[in-house]
Amino acid sequence: MTRLRPSEGTRKSCRSKPQRLLIANGLVYDGTGAPGRQVDLLIEGDRIADIGRLGPLGDVATLNAMGLCITPGFIDPHNHADSEIKGGIVAHPRAENLIRQGITTLVCNQCGGSIEDVGAFFDRLSTVSPVTNVAMLASHGHARRKALKQTGANASTPAMWACMRDLLRAQMEAGALGVTTGIIGVPKERIPTEELIEAGRAVAPFEGVYASHIRDEGEYNCHLDAINEVAAVARETGARGHVSHLKLWGHPNWGKTEDVLAIFDQAKADGIPLAADQYPYIGGYRGFYSLLWDKQRSGPYDAAWRRDAEDEVTRQLDVLGGAHRLYISSHEPNDPLDGLTIGEAAEKLSISPPQVVTELYLRTPRPRLSAFFLAMCEEDVRVFMASEHTMAGTDSHLRIPGSGASHPRNFGVYPRLLGKYVREETIMPMETMVRRMTSRVAEQFGIRERGVLRSGAFADIVIFNPDTVRDRGTWRNGYLAPVGIEHVFVNGGHTVVDGELVGEGNGRGLPRRP
Repeated sequence: MTRLRPSEGTRKSCRSKPQRLLIANGLVYDGTGAPGRQVDLLIEGDRIADIGRLGPLGDVATLNAMGLCITPGFIDPHNHADSEIKGGIVAHPRAENLIRQGITTLVCNQCGGSIEDVGAFFDRLSTVSPVTNVAMLASHGHARRKALKQTGANASTPAMWACMRDLLRAQMEAGALGVTTGIIGVPKERIPTEELIEAGRAVAPFEGVYASHIRDEGEYNCHLDAINEVAAVARETGARGHVSHLKLWGHPNWGKTEDVLAIFDQAKADGIPLAADQYPYIGGYRGFYSLLWDKQRSGPYDAAWRRDAEDEVTRQLDVLGGAHRLYISSHEPNDPLDGLTIGEAAEKLSISPPQVVTELYLRTPRPRLSAFFLAMCEEDVRVFMASEHTMAGTDSHLRIPGSGASHPRNFGVYPRLLGKYVREETIMPMETMVRRMTSRVAEQFGIRERGVLRSGAFADIVIFNPDTVRDRGTWRNGYLAPVGIEHVFVNGGHTVVDGELVGEGNGRGLPRRP
């Protein structure tokens, strides 16, 4: 028995789901947290028909996975493939940077939500052939703005909350898995906790999740209150609380993971469903001019403004731990500053790091810039990763050549977890990490019949080489594809073959199922 090669029909099989395919001789981690087993899987159509010692099966096509690991397809609990690039995954359904790292299901419409109508989104998605499955959350941002308009209110009021609840319930009925809020930097005077509780009440009867890009992640030392707010929503409503991209931002907070995790421990002790997702990098991604914070304006730009603006930049660079911890990521062609730290840019321009920001901000036209803020520390990343309360997520976007700068997470989260943290650093057993990428996410978000390998489940499957799997992206070049993800099946369709995306997509929309 030999491994199927593209010349033997594998690439052709991607264009239609194989009727029957046996995956033999691999080490199967089924997603439940159980240790790996040397068993075979039989795919029939879009489902796993059987699992066990099955082969050989006569004339059934066989993929020899000797020396490879077989897992459920990875489920990303926090993805932005619906937004940023115009048209999102509907316009760019191949999503190569996501499928090649083993992601077979995306949970989109995050951080408050960019899509207003989930049902209309699923209708558009059904007209294309995405390479991944796509689930959606309901947008708190759109619902609150519409509720304010419909009620004529100019502030958060009980009448507005009632209207917002109805709008969110309609989105749940259209297939959303829960609600997302994006309230970083938003004071409680504008969006009070009571309003967020009402959003939770809208989705709780549907067994929905309340996911939040919280008010503060450490930059203003209000992060514990922000996480407690998510716990409060879960406590008051019964919705599953979820903290998006858990982190401790800024060196004054490094090493203080115990206080954060104590909130999750207490929630568990009280029977409150509270969890978080996390990406395994020390850097976040923001607009470059966010360094100016509230100093961004249309003028005047006098000496007093420059002084105040540069003081704010100095403060933020101090929080990061220095000018070497911010990389400029330019959206301008052939920009000589692209990929430089702000410290290196300062040397190139013969000015100070804070002056780099004001100098670029005042140029006409203003350069289109983002930045990678290396605001976290590696030890905190490891501690959060090892916690029972977290699951793997990417916070990633679609990336195609010419679509702008790329954070390494856009291509490499899952290979990095498997290579750096399991193989090289042995932070946890393989079976535990696989569960964090698969069934743990499915349970939190109510995604059924995925995230596990068992008879009858959908055939979303990843096959990787445990000796070579690894991410390759850097802060200066985030477009490098990972290695070691050999095969990916989505709904039984063989979508990645020998590490390459081939054929048409086999993904589908995943509206909430009652």
